[in-house]
Amino acid sequence: MVFKYIKSNIAFFMLAGATASALFGKNPETLEGMQIDGLKYNELDLSRATMLSGSDVESLGVSSISSLSALSPNLYINSYGIQSYGDVITLRGVGNSQLFGDPAVGLYVDGVPQSSTATYSNALFDVESIEVLKGYHGHQFGKNSPGGVINVSSRKAGYTHRSKLYASYGSFNTQGYRVLADGPTGEHSSYYFGLNRSESDGYADNLNPSGNDATSESWNGRLGFEFKIFDGFEIGIGGTWEEFDLGAQPVVHRNSASGFYQRNSDLNEIGVINSNSQHIKVSAKTEFGGIKSVASHNQWKLNPNIIDLNYADMGLSELSAILDAVGNPISSTSRIEEKHDDWSEELSFFSEEDSSSSWSVMMIASTNEVIGKAERNYPMPTVAQTDPTYFNTGVMLPASSTTSYEIDTESFALSTQISRKLSEGVTCEIGLRVDHVSRDLQRSKVNSLSPSPSDISAKKDYTWVSPTISLRNDLNQNFAAFFNSSLTKKPGGFSPFVDSTGLIAAGVVSLEYKEEKIWGNEFGISYEGEDQVSGLSISFFWNEISDYQFEKPSGAFDYFVDNAEEVELRGFELDFYTKPSEDWIIKGAYGMVDGEIKKHTGLSYNSADDPFAPVNPILGPHDFSGKDIPFTPEQTLNLSVTNQFSDALSWTAGLTHVGKIHYLDQTAKETINDSYTLWNASIVYKASDWEVSVFGMNLSDEEYYSSLVTSLTGAPGIVGSPRVIGLSISREF
Repeated sequence: MVFKYIKSNIAFFMLAGATASALFGKNPETLEGMQIDGLKYNELDLSRATMLSGSDVESLGVSSISSLSALSPNLYINSYGIQSYGDVITLRGVGNSQLFGDPAVGLYVDGVPQSSTATYSNALFDVESIEVLKGYHGHQFGKNSPGGVINVSSRKAGYTHRSKLYASYGSFNTQGYRVLADGPTGEHSSYYFGLNRSESDGYADNLNPSGNDATSESWNGRLGFEFKIFDGFEIGIGGTWEEFDLGAQPVVHRNSASGFYQRNSDLNEIGVINSNSQHIKVSAKTEFGGIKSVASHNQWKLNPNIIDLNYADMGLSELSAILDAVGNPISSTSRIEEKHDDWSEELSFFSEEDSSSSWSVMMIASTNEVIGKAERNYPMPTVAQTDPTYFNTGVMLPASSTTSYEIDTESFALSTQISRKLSEGVTCEIGLRVDHVSRDLQRSKVNSLSPSPSDISAKKDYTWVSPTISLRNDLNQNFAAFFNSSLTKKPGGFSPFVDSTGLIAAGVVSLEYKEEKIWGNEFGISYEGEDQVSGLSISFFWNEISDYQFEKPSGAFDYFVDNAEEVELRGFELDFYTKPSEDWIIKGAYGMVDGEIKKHTGLSYNSADDPFAPVNPILGPHDFSGKDIPFTPEQTLNLSVTNQFSDALSWTAGLTHVGKIHYLDQTAKETINDSYTLWNASIVYKASDWEVSVFGMNLSDEEYYSSLVTSLTGAPGIVGSPRVIGLSISREF
C-alpha cells in the first residue's frame, strides 16, 4: 500500500514544490538555515565515526565514493572501474558479494538511503561532511547495514544566493566542469542545483586499434527545494540523474610482457549506465519530540556492459591463440544488461534530544526489482568433455548461453532504540530491530548446446531479530570508554547464474544461499582535548560470522553465492587528529583486520555421496577452511597534514597505504594483491571569490591493482590510477 501511495503521489509533490516556491516567492531579509545532516568538528565523537569535513574532501581529492577507500580505518572499496557495478565495499571485514545479495555497508546521501552496492552513485556534490560509522547501525538508519554506514551530507542553502563555477584539467586529458547554485526562493523556502560534467582518455590503453581504450565520460545533476511551512514543519523535495559511458574496463593481465597499463583487445568493449532518483522528506515537531518521513525512488540501468573474454580470461586467451592458428577463430564475450527499480519509505518517531533519556521508533518498507539478461559466447569441444582441464584444445565450435532473470525483493522492518543515563557519566543505549525479507526469483536459461530452456522459479522468506547494546562511560572531561555489541543478519537469496539440471543435481552449485549471521563486538577508549585541538580513539573489535556469504564460480559457466559455516574476524582501529597550532592540522586513521574462514564444508562434485571419490581439479571437493577472507586488506593507513601558510595560501600532503588483499577462486586457490602506498598533495590559493588549486595524486607513480577478478582464469587485475597532476580553478559569487 505504501509503495502505491509513493508512486502515485511523488509527481504531485514535485509539482507542489514548484507551486509552494511561487507562493513563498518573497525576497527575504533572512532565511533560517535548514538542518545539515552530519557533524561539525566540535561535535565529533571519534568513538562513533570517522568524519571528513568539506575542506578535507577538497584537499584530499575525494571526488567519488570509491575515493573514500582507506580514509577510514578498515574501509576498503574493491573498485571494478564501472561506477559501483561489481564493487565490494568492506568495513571491518564485513562486505557484500559482487553480483548478488545485500550490501553490508550502507550509503546515505542527505538522509536518503541509496539502493544496492552495484547502483551506488559514485559522484559527490558540494559535500559538507562525510561520516563513516563503523559497525552495525540498524537502529539509527533504516537500511540493515551490519558492516557500517557511509553518511554523506551536502551543503544546504544559506541566507543569500550563491553560485559557483568550477573547472579542472589533469593528466590523461582528464577534465571536470561543475555549476553549483543555491539560495532562498522565498521567505520560507530555498533551492539547490548542481550540474557536473567529467571526461577522461583513461590510462589503460588498448594496443589493438580495433578495440576501445578505457575512456570515460559522465553527466551528473541534482535539483531540490526545501520549504518551512511553519515552525517545526519542513518539506524537502529533490532528485538526481546520472549518465555514465565507459570504453573498456581497466582490466589487464597481471605480469604481462607488455606495459602495466596495456590491453590488447579487438572488441569495442563498453559500459553504459543511466540512473535517476527522487525523494520527499517531511519532518515535524511534536509534543514528544518529532516525526520524520523519507520516501525515495531510484531507477538504475546498465545497458550494456560488454567484456572481451578472449582477452580478459587467461584460459580463453590461450585457447583463442590456438584456434586462430588453426584457422578456426571463435570469439568469447560477456554482455550484461540489468535494470533496478527501488522504492523505500522510512518513518521515524523520536523524543527530544536534550533529555537525559531518549527514544526512537522507526518503520521501514522497501521494494527492489532487478531485471537482467546475461549473454555469453564461448568455444566448446565437439565431443563430451572428459579431460578435467579448463578446455580440451581439440576441435571447437562456437557456443552461447543466455540467462534472463527477475529478482523481486520486499523488505519490512521495525526498530526501536532507548538511550538512558544510568549515572553521572554512564550512558546505556539498547536497540531492538525486527526484519522480514521476501525474495522471488524467475529465471530462464537457454544454452545453444541444450535442446530446451532451463527455467527456475523460487521464493523464500527470511525473518530475524537484531538486538544491540552500547555502553559509554565518560571517565572525566577528556576520556571516555565505550563498548558495543550487536547480533544481526544479512538475508539469503538466489543465484540466477546456475544450471538447474546439471551441477545443482550433482551438488556442485546451489541455487539458494543462506542467511549470514554476524555477532559484532567492540570496546575502546576515546580522548578529546580542550577546545577540540586534539582527539583520539583506539578500539578493538571481533566478529563471529556464521554462514558467511561469498561469491564464486563453479569452474564451468555457473556463478553462485556459497556459505562458509564459520568465519572469525579480529581487528584494531586508531583515529586521531591534532592541531599543534592554529595553522596546522594533522589527521590519521589506521586499521588492521585478521579474518579467517574457520569452517567450510561447501558444495563440490560427489563429495557428499562418495568420500573416496577422486578430487576433480575444478569441481572439487575443495575446502576453503584456513583461508583468509577475500576482499579485505590486512591493514589500511591514512595520514594527512594541512598547513594554512597564509590567509590566502594553504597546502595539504598525505599518504594512503593499503595492505595485502587475499582473493579466492573456485578451487580455493589463494591469490594475493600486493600492498601499495599512494602519496597525494595539493596547494590552494584563495583570493576574493577565486580559488586556484594545483593537485597531485599518486605522486610516486605506484603501479597497483584496485581489485583482482578471480572469476576469470589468470585472475586479471583492475589497474589503479598512475600519477595524475592537475589544475583546478573556481569562482564563487
